[in-house]
Amino acid sequence: MKKEKGITLITLTITIVVLIILTFTITVNVDQYDDQNKKSKFETDMQNLKEEIDQYYAREKSLPIINKFTNTTMLESIKNVNDNENYYVIDLSQLNTKLNYGSDYNSISEKVETEEITDLLDVYIINEQSHTIYYPKGIEYDDGIHYTISATYNMIKVEGYVNKPKLLEGMTPIKFTMPTETEMGATITTTETDKDWYKYGTTYETRRWANAQTQDGSMWVWIPRYAYKITYYTDETKQTISTEKTAYGDIDVVFLIGTTNNYYDENGAIKTAQRQTKVGETIDTTADYTVHPAFTNESSINYANGGWDSELTGIWVAKFEAGYASGNNNAEVKASNVNYTQTDAWVNATESTTGANATLDARNWLDGIYGSTITSIKYPTFQGTTYAMNYININDAYNISRALTDNGNIYGLNNLNTDSHLMKNSEWGAVAYLSQSKYGQNGTEITTNNINLNSGGRQRTETAGKTRVDSVYAVTGCTSNTTNTTNNVVTISNLNSSTGNTGVTGSNGTAYKWNQKTGQNASTTGTIYGIYGMSGGTWEKTADFISNGNKNLLTYGKALLDETNVTYTNTEETKAVTANTGVSTKYVTIYPYSEPESSTTDTASKNNFANNTKIYGDAVRETTNNTAGTSNTGWNTSSWNKDYSCFPALGSTFFTRGGDLWAGSVAGSLAFNRYDGGSNYGPSFRAVLVNK
Repeated sequence: MKKEKGITLITLTITIVVLIILTFTITVNVDQYDDQNKKSKFETDMQNLKEEIDQYYAREKSLPIINKFTNTTMLESIKNVNDNENYYVIDLSQLNTKLNYGSDYNSISEKVETEEITDLLDVYIINEQSHTIYYPKGIEYDDGIHYTISATYNMIKVEGYVNKPKLLEGMTPIKFTMPTETEMGATITTTETDKDWYKYGTTYETRRWANAQTQDGSMWVWIPRYAYKITYYTDETKQTISTEKTAYGDIDVVFLIGTTNNYYDENGAIKTAQRQTKVGETIDTTADYTVHPAFTNESSINYANGGWDSELTGIWVAKFEAGYASGNNNAEVKASNVNYTQTDAWVNATESTTGANATLDARNWLDGIYGSTITSIKYPTFQGTTYAMNYININDAYNISRALTDNGNIYGLNNLNTDSHLMKNSEWGAVAYLSQSKYGQNGTEITTNNINLNSGGRQRTETAGKTRVDSVYAVTGCTSNTTNTTNNVVTISNLNSSTGNTGVTGSNGTAYKWNQKTGQNASTTGTIYGIYGMSGGTWEKTADFISNGNKNLLTYGKALLDETNVTYTNTEETKAVTANTGVSTKYVTIYPYSEPESSTTDTASKNNFANNTKIYGDAVRETTNNTAGTSNTGWNTSSWNKDYSCFPALGSTFFTRGGDLWAGSVAGSLAFNRYDGGSNYGPSFRAVLVNK
């Protein structure tokens, strides 16, 4: 036989495959070695420092320290409970040890000892009271940044660089089992120290935002401080970047350290995000990462973007829209100190029994028809699978949201350390942007909640022989398997009896609850850990308006006007609001407007949208198309994902967000609408809690 020379194709292919496998193995091993090497060096430094300092303190009765260190915000979530407010750079010249890290000490040792250190992080510092040692720069390994070790040299890690949730009085941490085809997700009470309480990752298994529960059963979700950056594209394929704002875009998020503007880039280096610092300043959120305004102190710039009066590490947002206590839940029915201010309501035809929509006596699911006999508003509850709290105007939604911490509330909240308020556009935007990022649904539209309970259901005889049909109540935390359809009618008993991932057949698809596998699609994360109802359910009122002088501002929103010092006269003869008055506060944001005289509402909406050129972070201007020559600019369905976009104008002076169960495909987390502020069967609301 003839001998073959050289390497055959099969042999060459096998050799290449083996080399690839070996290369991958070597790379993985090198990465693991690097991690272990970093950890070993860091532990060695910490152990040597602790031993040397212990000996020094026993001998000298003082600490070996030099300059005071004040840039400690990155340590907020891991500080020793025994720390006081004084941190100092460790004076290495007083110790007999060699270190692997801490080279910035060489620069600090040349400074005047009374000079505070804020700009150098590659140093070791110590707390004056607890003697805990920290390394502000941090060492990256095991998917985390490590700043210190405990007394037993176990590493303390900031998980995923996310600020640790600040539990409020009355709150208990909770987590869930993930729902499957055969089992619904279960709620589990846990503790702050549980490593599985939360994760802010990018996979289904790790998109688990921190949840907590108050005593009434309401659930709250932690939105940690972050910065974001927007990229626009020319079309829905998202292949070509656009230099102009379009209806197609992505949002990238980086979590911030403590209350700083700092974040870690992909290489572990500390970078600083931009933010507005001057009145009238324009921020380009496509140019660089921008601190989301919902977490920032904007008191010096007149709360231009819906900010707060202090720097926040995060906020607690209600997991569900407000619902009626006892409305398919076990929350206590208890009157608040807040009264309804409207004696009538815009009532749906099926509930009015007149055969047409009409303005009739005020009513709600819990109290029935009460008309001119104004009753106290019962505390709402924020739970899944319950009747959404409609038939409440913007004034009363604002006041009851502020009253969640009043003495005797049903939540266990305390007004000494907790601030409750009606959600603002800025806070809605903070949730929506995080949901749009890789830590949430990553650009995928949240499935719409289109479930309508009790249609044609119970009739109740009210005072004076009047009857009422409960038929227009959305249910919180539900969705259908048919995407973007409207008004899927089911019965509450069937919904309650569903198990596993078996839904309930309705009039327009199959209905699923929030704790069922398919029901998760209606959350901001696509998992049971997210926030529900930001697409469909009910339109949600937010504490935002235009100060155009329309009488509806006073008729339906007096509390918001008082908060912002809008000028008005309110007598029997005259109810008049002075246009262009009032200033935004941490609770209420006033938007600019530009309404031509005698214009139609639609034209006014377009002009007002166009005049809103600076506010960012609120999921209004930034996520709505304004491509030159587009007739749909800032109007109709020009928001991302073709969500509804209709800016307040004329008599519709307030904002609502998200869409309702009748909205279909135009509902979504980026949807916004105009609203007159009155009580009707459509809108509900949502509350936010902030640590004081």
